[in-house]
Amino acid sequence: MADKSGISQKAHNDLVLSFLAVRRAIGALGFFLPLALLAYGLLRGDLLPSISSAYYSPMREVFVGTLIAQAVFLWSYEGFRPDAGDWITDKGTARVAAVAIALVALVPTSPDEKAPEGAPEPICTLLQCLLDRGGADWSSLVHLVAAGVFFGALAIYCLVLFTKGAVDGAEKQASNRIYRICGWTIIVSIGLVGVLFATGLDDSLSYLRPVFWLETAATFAFATSWMVKGDAMRPLVRGIAALR
Repeated sequence: MADKSGISQKAHNDLVLSFLAVRRAIGALGFFLPLALLAYGLLRGDLLPSISSAYYSPMREVFVGTLIAQAVFLWSYEGFRPDAGDWITDKGTARVAAVAIALVALVPTSPDEKAPEGAPEPICTLLQCLLDRGGADWSSLVHLVAAGVFFGALAIYCLVLFTKGAVDGAEKQASNRIYRICGWTIIVSIGLVGVLFATGLDDSLSYLRPVFWLETAATFAFATSWMVKGDAMRPLVRGIAALR
């Protein structure tokens, strides 16, 4: 009986460690991409207009590879079993986010800047070619919608899924506070990006790179929430809990 109990406990511990590893990987990738693009911008002497514009830069492989890795980790994330009657679940939300971020990588938006005279035109991806047949520009719309769905799904994690469960101590309260701050940061940042696109301010303020900074803020927010959920930021949680 003791042996069976020990095996069961080990299996449970392995499962918990697996959950934590996936959460940390998703969070780490979220931090990695903006930081890599910031480093590239410093070396280049100018930041990219947006994170998505990395597709048309020497950082293309980093951009696509990171987003596909995020898609794989999100698709493999099971999370907690839903309660009866739950419409929003860990697994379902992760699958939606995985498909959305894969589309962001595989259906790039239109280039922000025209290629220099004499430079070869960028070759479209398979999905981009299919969507833009006949001179249409559906790929840009699909890219923007997929990015919005991705960030929306991650905001749901912060505001709904990560905050579920009994608040049984100061650390859980602190974690929930971080999740909510991250969730609203995502919503406000992506909402402001939408305002910039709708009003044309992204062009008139392009020298400030507002889209890049807002996307970076949203990405850092979701990365922070997943790292906290993966117990990788326990000192931060304890510090906030101690302020009460």
